[in-house]
Amino acid sequence: MITKKTDKGNLENKRTLFLLLGFVVVLGLVYAGFELFANEDKAPAFTITDDDFIEVKDEDVIATDQTPPPPPEQPQQQQAVVLNIVEDNIKVSTDFDFGQDVFEDEAIAEIDEVVEVVEDETETAPPVYFTEEMPEYPGGMEALNSFLSKEIQYPEVARNNGITGTVLVEFVVERDGRVSNAKVKVPLYPDCDKEAVRGIMAMPKWKPGKNMGKPVRCFYQVPVTFRM
Repeated sequence: MITKKTDKGNLENKRTLFLLLGFVVVLGLVYAGFELFANEDKAPAFTITDDDFIEVKDEDVIATDQTPPPPPEQPQQQQAVVLNIVEDNIKVSTDFDFGQDVFEDEAIAEIDEVVEVVEDETETAPPVYFTEEMPEYPGGMEALNSFLSKEIQYPEVARNNGITGTVLVEFVVERDGRVSNAKVKVPLYPDCDKEAVRGIMAMPKWKPGKNMGKPVRCFYQVPVTFRM
């Protein structure tokens, strides 16, 4: 390679300039060609004939939001109505005889009426535990204790076995003061229990309990003590 004396004659330094000038010349020729040949008169017309149009009919469109038609109504079965015609051949007599022959000699039968006696509801009403005026033994509690101490006997078996204690007896004072339905509420010994109930039932009539001035059935409890 021959060494050049100066860089002024080196064409490689102006390569980029020449390339840009070439692009400018080419673009100018292309633009001139469009201006000379590409105008409206020389451009072929693009038209669409009537045959090329697409016609859309309603019958070709599938509707997706249509509601299905209601099911056809089933014909109701008609039941045959049978009419039985009855001939009006029945004769009704409108002649009534309201007269009655009465014989004076005929005896009139007597009717025995049975009168049902209705019991007073207060007689069968359930007894109560509390009343405005509680039942009272005639003479008070001292007379009651005196009566029970004389009436009730200490059972021999209970005495021999050293059994002591109290039997609680409950009974009902009726509306007329009688004592009924005596039973042991707190037992002690079988023989003692029986003797306590027997003594309670042997009591005379009490003064009955009252509510609003009327006697009522009332429960009452009395303790019977056995001691030696």
